[in-house]
Amino acid sequence: MPTAAKRDVSLDIALIDLVITNRVLSRLGAVDAYGHVSVRHPTERSRFLLSHSRSPRLVERGDIIQFDLEGRVVGADSRPLYSERFIHAAIYEVRDDVHAVAHGHPRLLLPFTVSDVPLRPLFMTADEFGASVPLWDIRTGFGAGTNMLISNMEQGRNLAAALGQNDRAVLLRGHGFVGAGRSASQLIRLCKALLDNAALQLEASRFGILKDISSDEIDARRRTLGADDEHPSMMRGFEYEAIEAGVKNLLKERAELKARGSSRGGDALNRFA
Repeated sequence: MPTAAKRDVSLDIALIDLVITNRVLSRLGAVDAYGHVSVRHPTERSRFLLSHSRSPRLVERGDIIQFDLEGRVVGADSRPLYSERFIHAAIYEVRDDVHAVAHGHPRLLLPFTVSDVPLRPLFMTADEFGASVPLWDIRTGFGAGTNMLISNMEQGRNLAAALGQNDRAVLLRGHGFVGAGRSASQLIRLCKALLDNAALQLEASRFGILKDISSDEIDARRRTLGADDEHPSMMRGFEYEAIEAGVKNLLKERAELKARGSSRGGDALNRFA
């Protein structure tokens, strides 16, 4: 059982990661004023952390609230909430491997939500989302008269079932996408890969036949990159995106927290001195 000090540090790091991810995904265009990003609570697995209803570009640590896996606030907080928080609750409920979730409406992905043209893995970073991205249509389970928002747990669970147990992203017909990552930093890579790949596909489709990367290439890249999102080679991208988003101060604070229990954290701290 972790000590109280370690619990506090892990929660502090999770809050920093959530703020960074909100800011980065906003800069990348993966989320807009109405998107939202969450991370699983680091020690209470039946909870997740999500801002109250606020543009991701503006999210700060004081905005973040704890929720249970029914999308209910833990404790007392009267601030307005994201109506689609049930997306996050339902995915965390069924996917133990998921520790970060984003929902947004990027224009680059919308053509693939309303056509019969699938998003294909073309760019080398497509290993982040895999060989295919499923498409979910709220009309299939809930009829043609909804407001197209995922506003309760029944709809959230239906969406989570479409994501399945292995996929990392799902497209929402006429709406946007949901990304599910094993960490905040991997979620950033996933969202960037989706946008980069969509842009490439839309541009290259003018030239004729497209060449997908193979499932073997996807597997090989995943083996090469590994699953340690704290490894220096993986943190390289996280640090770059955070600095581009204007939150270098949070990187330094994060490194200080990591340094309490890891020499790697001490190395990172030197980079942000």
